[in-house]
Amino acid sequence: MELNLKRRGFLAILAASAWLGSQRWKGLTNPAIATDLEVDSSLSKEILAILQQAQQEYGLSALLCGVWQGEKTIISTAIGHSQTNVPATTVMHLRAGGVTITCICLVLLRLVDRGIVNLDDPVGRWWPELPRAEKVTLQQLANSTSGYPDFEQDQTLIDANNYNPFRQWKTQELLDIAFATPLLYEPGESWNYSHTNFVVLGQLLQRITGQSIQELLEREIFAPLGLTNSSYPHTSEIPAPVLHAFSKDRDVFEDSTYWNPSWTSYSGMMISTLGDLGLLALAIAKGTLLSPQAAQAQIAPTTVGLGRNRPDLYYGLGIIYANGWLVQNPRFGGYNLFFAALPSQSLAIVVSTTIGLHSSGQAHSTLVGRQLIQY
Repeated sequence: MELNLKRRGFLAILAASAWLGSQRWKGLTNPAIATDLEVDSSLSKEILAILQQAQQEYGLSALLCGVWQGEKTIISTAIGHSQTNVPATTVMHLRAGGVTITCICLVLLRLVDRGIVNLDDPVGRWWPELPRAEKVTLQQLANSTSGYPDFEQDQTLIDANNYNPFRQWKTQELLDIAFATPLLYEPGESWNYSHTNFVVLGQLLQRITGQSIQELLEREIFAPLGLTNSSYPHTSEIPAPVLHAFSKDRDVFEDSTYWNPSWTSYSGMMISTLGDLGLLALAIAKGTLLSPQAAQAQIAPTTVGLGRNRPDLYYGLGIIYANGWLVQNPRFGGYNLFFAALPSQSLAIVVSTTIGLHSSGQAHSTLVGRQLIQY
């Protein structure tokens, strides 16, 4: 048995793209029951049919989806069940995974806007004990070009979480695991998706501001956008009502809702709802939180030519640039999310899925999200 800790977000987009390219549209029949439905126009009814077909085809326990453009809600719906005889609803709280990374990088960019830091500041200014502290910059943490190994790839951590997915990890434990491996390359010379970068960045933001990550996210992201149902807890607790998640990572179908996400540290602790994530995606699409210069820095092609990054699909500052879309697609602990913003049209799409007993191991939210984009 192996607990699947890898988010595989960047690679999942590539896989989903290839999969969708081989598909033909089929008739949308036998719709599942939808709850908590808000629709607008015939367009949303066609989207709903796509979602209902996907929920049945993939055997999902639940599928939540919202599509917004500007101030208009095209669709907001929940299909399926959170638990047996408990229908899923759009107000249920869920783990936002890698969207936490996006928010932490937004905090960084807001500090840049205020002149508190520069993206090319070396981390040694605040944390000289770190490996290559004089060379690694804040930007290299945010775009994953520091060369720091990813602690989530360490077999010791994987085995420990497989044995006890409720374990509360300390940040220093994660950093000790990461830095037991030498740098993969000199800072800025290549790219690797490493959660170590964002743990370090989260720690640095606290050192720079004297505030906790919870306080920073509330002040810089949640409060300005009115995200009243979003939080960054210290524990595995989730506020009610809860969208329950399920996993087969330990070779048995089990409820994974309260598995402790502390092994993600600053990379995935955030809790949110469909509506709050929609507001956040729209804010990113509109550049609400950032100056034009900072918004451009967020998606600057600084990683193109490094690793698997290419001009139409590359990693920005805490977010993926995919042919004009800005995307996160985390998958861990039974939660799967597709979070996408299209700045050119002020458009946002959020899909959250949980697997059923007979679901495959695919990134279903990404597959559904790409179907909607293709449509």
